[in-house]
Amino acid sequence: MIVRFIYNRLNRNSKFKIQNSKFLSIIKMESKMRSGYTFLLSVLFVGAIALAVTGTMLLLGWLTLRNAQIIEQSGRAFEAAMTCADHGLIELFEDENYLGDEELTLSNSSCSILRIGGSGNENRTLCAEGVSSSTTRRFEIIMEHILPSISIFAWQEVELFTSCDY
Repeated sequence: MIVRFIYNRLNRNSKFKIQNSKFLSIIKMESKMRSGYTFLLSVLFVGAIALAVTGTMLLLGWLTLRNAQIIEQSGRAFEAAMTCADHGLIELFEDENYLGDEELTLSNSSCSILRIGGSGNENRTLCAEGVSSSTTRRFEIIMEHILPSISIFAWQEVELFTSCDY
């Protein structure tokens, strides 16, 4: 850099003309070195960007697979809870003294019917819970009456049971 500055200053002045081929070769070599450093920095910068993009894509792919597994497990747990709810309603319709406290094992999941609340034909509560791997889904079903046909007041999915015993 300093050599080039001196060279430019001396060549502008008409009294001094540098004809030394050794001096000119130093300036050319300095120019080649500078372009080599530029190329090296460009390659490192592009490599860093490519590495960051690759890492991001791998992370997004892994997260997508994990979310798909969670959604699949949640669907299985939902179906298991619905199966138990239906089973409990059928049992309660056939026998109004049915108490619940039953667990069913399905192919990829399990479900349980908690103790049924209330007694007689009116104001009964059924709670069903489905489990698949680490995912749990719960339904709380409040019935107005059982006979002559089951009349549901509320059927809702809940995070925690409020109307049932554990």
